[in-house]
Amino acid sequence: MACLAVGCSVGEGTGAISGMVTAEGCELPDPPYELQPSFFVGEVTGDALNLRVQRGSDLEGYADGLVIVVRDVDEVKRDRLGLPIRFEDDAEALVQATLHLNETCPTGFPSFFRTRPYAMMAVGGTITFDAVYAPNLDAGSTLIEARLDGVRFEDREIPEERNATLDGTFSFFYQRGSPAQRFP
Repeated sequence: MACLAVGCSVGEGTGAISGMVTAEGCELPDPPYELQPSFFVGEVTGDALNLRVQRGSDLEGYADGLVIVVRDVDEVKRDRLGLPIRFEDDAEALVQATLHLNETCPTGFPSFFRTRPYAMMAVGGTITFDAVYAPNLDAGSTLIEARLDGVRFEDREIPEERNATLDGTFSFFYQRGSPAQRFP
């Protein structure tokens, strides 16, 4: 109802995420790095909630942003709201995140010499959900609101050359509707 009252559309929300980023071969602005998220997406797949928080609505391969996967959103909604959840370098972790810097550090065309995407996995720090969309438990509660504290990201192959530590918040409403069309 709140989105209807203020005229929200798919992808809208608020957020502020910043911190220190080291990315060899990339021209980063003066510290701290500011993600300045302006596009927010949530997708439920089985028990998982996939979130994308990024600058602009471009494809991930051309944008800076975070992809956060909540493997069991019902557990988070039922037992972990308001509690920090630690990021771990483990494929079975409850919450996983990837930082991609594909706008700040372009790869592929026209930058032929950068063939590896700038993607780093969260290996430490925490995320705290104050609200999360879990349709199996409460389909009417669509607010997704979280805080990142000292989240450490690393490129697994070259962690000394590509890493980041970020803090911040984001908030948006999950909305059902037609998917965004990627091509005209």
